[in-house]
Amino acid sequence: MEDTKYSKNVIIKSDIYAEHRDVLSAILDDNEMYTLDEVDLILCGFLEGEVM
Repeated sequence: MEDTKYSKNVIIKSDIYAEHRDVLSAILDDNEMYTLDEVDLILCGFLEGEVM
């Protein structure tokens, strides 16, 4: 079963990511769709200072 993908707009409006809205707004691509696992990996990488 495939994971559901969400747009940047849906993700940054989600209560799950309310604490990191500003960061996600800056680092996610407007034209991409993301699974929640992908968002978590991107966010953790950013917060840990890793360059992607």
